[in-house]
Amino acid sequence: MENGRILVAVRDCESVESLVKLAIQLSGEKGEEVVALHVLEIAPGLPLDAHADVLERPAEHVLSLARQAAWVLGKRIRTRLVRARNAASAIIGEATDLGADLLIMGYHKNHGIGEMLVGSTVSYVSQHAPCRVLIQVPSMNVPAKVSESLEGVEKSRACHEPLAS
Repeated sequence: MENGRILVAVRDCESVESLVKLAIQLSGEKGEEVVALHVLEIAPGLPLDAHADVLERPAEHVLSLARQAAWVLGKRIRTRLVRARNAASAIIGEATDLGADLLIMGYHKNHGIGEMLVGSTVSYVSQHAPCRVLIQVPSMNVPAKVSESLEGVEKSRACHEPLAS
């Protein structure tokens, strides 16, 4: 990938560091831009432009952790917070708008039986993305944790709760 763009979709505090690290490793030294994206899913009963700290604070925290993870690795990244009704459609839209060459996202194994093989967001994105998609699946044997490099960062309660369903 020469002078391309890597879009990394980050969802929660537990996976953000490993996803950003993977994106930076794949970006190489040739100047590929890494953009971390968090989609804030807004319930149908609320307007998309509703401003509520209770909604935005966890999302901003996840993006802050993405910037910190990149900084520890010596790279600066751009971050984007997008409000949408559907995360999968928003991720596809951002990948298209950015002209992404690669989209990296995580898969969380805590879905129900209907999503046993692959989650609905991951499934939709992998089928409709305008670029290659790399899906990171965490090991079942290794619990997710914040690395020693980010231990000094205060973890908010929001890191332990899902941001959207």
